[in-house]
Amino acid sequence: MELVSWLRDEQLTVVVASSVEPDELQGLLRIAGVRKLIEDMTSSRDASRSKPDPDIVHAALVRTGCRPQDAVMIGDTPYDIEAAGRSGIATVAVRCGGWPDKALRGAIAIYDDPADLLEGYALSPFKRPLPV
Repeated sequence: MELVSWLRDEQLTVVVASSVEPDELQGLLRIAGVRKLIEDMTSSRDASRSKPDPDIVHAALVRTGCRPQDAVMIGDTPYDIEAAGRSGIATVAVRCGGWPDKALRGAIAIYDDPADLLEGYALSPFKRPLPV
């Protein structure tokens, strides 16, 4: 919750792009305590194919009107990284999904978990130019 609050305070648009069913996504966001902080979301209902296919990520871009080069995805699986990459979006990975760093290859940065990202936010990709 603290990371999502921080991102919102930084004036960033926060959108969730998940492969789960809409009802399950709502429940997960409530459990995480972030439902009221999320501006929009896409789920399995918004795409015909799941990650690593980029459909869900693309749907999130369309909803926000954001250009891929202006977006950063936070993900915890190699499927997130692949879907974002196929959409032209850089990914910041978090290890809390249980995947080893080798599987998270392709992310522009890797953090232990959301708290670690928040602690290192000033030096994170959110505060420095994204790789081209």
